[in-house]
Amino acid sequence: MNSPDADILLLGDDIAAGQLRAMMNGRGLAHHTQAYPALEEMSRRAFDTVLLMHPQADFTSLVRAVRRLGRSARTIALCGPGGEADLQIAHPGLVDDYFIYPPTPDDVARILGRAPVPAAGSDRAAPDAAAGVGSADLTAGELAALVESAANVETLEKHVARQVREFIGLDVRWISAADNDSPGAPLLLLDADPPRVLLADSAGAGQLAAAAQAKLHAFQALLAPLAAQARRTEKLHRLAITDDLTGAFNRRYFYHYTDRLLARAKSERFRATLLLYDIDDFKRYNDAYGHAAGDEILRDTAALMRQTTRDQDVVARIGGDEFTVLFWDAEPPRKPDSQHPDSAYDLATRFVKALADHEFPSLGAEAKGVLTISGGLASFPWDGQTCRDLLRHADAALRQAKAAGKNAIHLIGPGQTGPKA
Repeated sequence: MNSPDADILLLGDDIAAGQLRAMMNGRGLAHHTQAYPALEEMSRRAFDTVLLMHPQADFTSLVRAVRRLGRSARTIALCGPGGEADLQIAHPGLVDDYFIYPPTPDDVARILGRAPVPAAGSDRAAPDAAAGVGSADLTAGELAALVESAANVETLEKHVARQVREFIGLDVRWISAADNDSPGAPLLLLDADPPRVLLADSAGAGQLAAAAQAKLHAFQALLAPLAAQARRTEKLHRLAITDDLTGAFNRRYFYHYTDRLLARAKSERFRATLLLYDIDDFKRYNDAYGHAAGDEILRDTAALMRQTTRDQDVVARIGGDEFTVLFWDAEPPRKPDSQHPDSAYDLATRFVKALADHEFPSLGAEAKGVLTISGGLASFPWDGQTCRDLLRHADAALRQAKAAGKNAIHLIGPGQTGPKA
């Protein structure tokens, strides 16, 4: 049975719990064999230390959930001798410490020594008071689903709105906190940039049942740490999928995204066109003006392409001065007889014009009108079914453009040429 004043939580089997209790000299130990009950207890009370048996299913996500709920608690893994390498290689830095199981008396002394027992009668505050207030009104399933929804702020908002809609029985929507004149009853505040408010589109929100009010209080208590985690996750995700010099997507993400989109295009029967291009004589600019000027050209070229394409089109740098763009129609064409490659040509033409009008300060006298590109276009489904297929055909068209004198965009196929500056 769990001690009500325990400051150490173990997520592990009954045998491990029995051995640890016998070695802890009467120190209180809260114990769960399943993740959800352990997370639910963490939402109600503060622990100084959380012990996690390793390995177990989805260990990384479990540690992240523990950290969200108890941000000042130490996380310690207990692993067998064979699991030590996995912790060091597959999960480096994931937990604060680890011990080989079963722990020695010295190991247990170290665990206990770094988590001092509060004085008798003292009121030990939670690491973050908000983390434990009201969250007892959430079930283990609700709590786990809420933690998992914090992959990004948008997903967190959608999940919270759906859950609130279900338990109050009213339509709800997120708005900017600056929209003070919006009709509706405010239910929750999200500390975002800018701050957001969840409104109920009904005056009936003022007479919510006590149970609904308690759940709202629980959601509000957990929103701040979960939103902060969602923002950190979003930032790490952006870093992982973008090119650090230009801000365009990187090669790995472009391959992944394009193959997923083409699979969807095949089932939904829409078209997509891939443009592969590079900067004509880029090495000459690098050699004549230096790598700082070359970096400026790459950054500005990527920015111009993003400005001249549509929101759904994907711009990526896949190496050196080589870029690629995936054009696809998020909506049906406005004209019944319009063809997808034509719209890609139009957008490419707009980019070529923007490039001709753009000034590159680092190029001095050659600051405007001299930079050109050569490119090749390939379209799904005619030229390929995968990203690699389309890139191969687009590369062949690009080489045709280079052989014809550069400063042009070719569509794969005999005699088909796109816009020329």
